[in-house]
Amino acid sequence: MTGARLLVTGIGGAVGGGLAEVLAARGPRAEIVGVFSGERSREAFLARAPEAVRARVRPVVRDLTDGPATLALARELAPARRTVVVHVAANVSWTASLEAARLGNVTVTRNVAELARALGPDTRFVQVSSAYTATDGWEYRNTYEATKAEAERLLRERYPDLRPVVFSCSLVVGHSRTGAIGRFHGIYPLLGLIERHEPPLLPGGRDRRIDIVPVDWVAAELADVLERALDDRPVTDVVAASGAAAPRLGELVAGAVEALDRARAASGRAPVRELTLVPFRRWEFLRRSLDAWQVRGIPMPDKALLDRLIGVYRPYFEDDRVLPPAGIATPCPHWSTYLDAAVGYWLAQRAGRPRALARTGDAG
Repeated sequence: MTGARLLVTGIGGAVGGGLAEVLAARGPRAEIVGVFSGERSREAFLARAPEAVRARVRPVVRDLTDGPATLALARELAPARRTVVVHVAANVSWTASLEAARLGNVTVTRNVAELARALGPDTRFVQVSSAYTATDGWEYRNTYEATKAEAERLLRERYPDLRPVVFSCSLVVGHSRTGAIGRFHGIYPLLGLIERHEPPLLPGGRDRRIDIVPVDWVAAELADVLERALDDRPVTDVVAASGAAAPRLGELVAGAVEALDRARAASGRAPVRELTLVPFRRWEFLRRSLDAWQVRGIPMPDKALLDRLIGVYRPYFEDDRVLPPAGIATPCPHWSTYLDAAVGYWLAQRAGRPRALARTGDAG
């Protein structure tokens, strides 16, 4: 029998990868089993992970949508004195069909909960969710929010023996000092639109809050939760959100443009074209006018691409509901202290790659 064990699904993602680095830095409190969705994901993670992480993580490949295959993992692992299952894996797309979102966020949660139950009576379950959703009194903006809430209700109702804890985090961006992150979701497609296509106008409410959080802060808060669970100390639900430290949309766009311009200047490139935020009603009038009058003097991105991306972001640019911070050990850093690093890292990583926009979504 081994001692304590952490089983982390989705360890190859943004939050999972950040968590692995924090756990490795804090020392060998427990064996770390990292579950990957496929060989490619595992190899990509191992290629970019620091040596300290590779030395600590035992990689396992498993299709978590396959219930029997997931459950079989319990027979393949040696018994442990105590196990904490950290379910980070999710379908983070904001545009997924309900069927695909339920498979990735509800069915997989059920399969992992069954695995946790099979690992022994001392197993705890920590579910990583989104601060942009809730189980009650919430009008869901997309299938991601709806199915993450459904997964949380499932855990509460059917798996109370696992003493589930929900760790909800906001839109994750890069490390607060280096800007590094394993996946470019959330605000990054918006950065791609601004940097590559330089639209003169964007729609949105300037004063709407866009709650973003740096991945290293999220990982440290999650690691604190796991340490308490491993010690069998009381653990409460956590909302890792920035609250008052979140930028307003106008601040976020202006700050992103300034960060892009600084990075461009360093490489001898011209600054981004001036960008103005306009209310959605005015935006819709202008879009119709440009089409009707066939205006060619105002450079705009491809209409289909622009309409698709704005359609994805619109619910958040008009409705900034997010859960307030709760249960955190330290306040989230102010956005102005890490946005430059996040933008700089993204721009450096995208340099020389095909100019395609990543999909949007939450890191949870």
